[in-house]
Amino acid sequence: MSGLFRIPHPALALVCLLWAGCSHAPCQKNAVYQNAPIQALLAGCYSGTTSIHDLEKKGDFGIGTLDALDGEMVVLDHAFYQIKPDGKAYRLTAKDTSPFATLIFFKPEKEFFQDQEVTYEGLSRFLDEKLLSQNRIYAVRIEGVFPRLKVRSAARQSKPYPVLTEAIKEQKVFELQDQEGTLVGFRFPSYMQGVNVPGDHFHFLNKDRTLGGHVLDFRATQLRIQIDEIPGLSMELPENQEFLKFRFEADAEEAIQKIEK
Repeated sequence: MSGLFRIPHPALALVCLLWAGCSHAPCQKNAVYQNAPIQALLAGCYSGTTSIHDLEKKGDFGIGTLDALDGEMVVLDHAFYQIKPDGKAYRLTAKDTSPFATLIFFKPEKEFFQDQEVTYEGLSRFLDEKLLSQNRIYAVRIEGVFPRLKVRSAARQSKPYPVLTEAIKEQKVFELQDQEGTLVGFRFPSYMQGVNVPGDHFHFLNKDRTLGGHVLDFRATQLRIQIDEIPGLSMELPENQEFLKFRFEADAEEAIQKIEK
């Protein structure tokens, strides 16, 4: 195995050790679940490895993508949705698969309200003030009114898959106006670069569960913010040849900045 791929970041090595330990002892009940590191997605490992049927056992709240990078995934209140490049939301079936998903059984421990209008940047500053540490993982659910949202959805890719920075050149970026809905996302610490997206990462789903996307920017008001502080992470490494034989780049920071912004 050592000749097939190299670990791209010390944090990923640590998580892999924790994951290996979980195969021999019970993991923390409220741990975030991932079915792959974000580095694999950056590298173009888009083949679905985990079915929605299996993901339903891992969490009722989360985000991800679908086989062949076919749109954005949003998991809210036990329901799994696919956001297509036209921004429309569709319910996923148990047989659909995902190459990358981040899930939790959401149990909010803190709740805040923000009635003043804020932007994405303003919300991040608000969370900085309210959260006690930048070194923990948080699941964040935000309900509110969104006069404007700038969102995107990835387009389905064909093999041989390009790396993600090339694939997102085909993404559809669009604006949603005057929506009520929910931001579903996570805040990961900076030292987990290569494992997940450091900082805030949100997908949006409107109140009617008909529209959404990966969030790039927004204006929002009347926010109800719920926080679940998470003590650990459990990650399964893909077993397909696409993952096992790929040689990962050492630094994911620049690529993540491109795909997130």
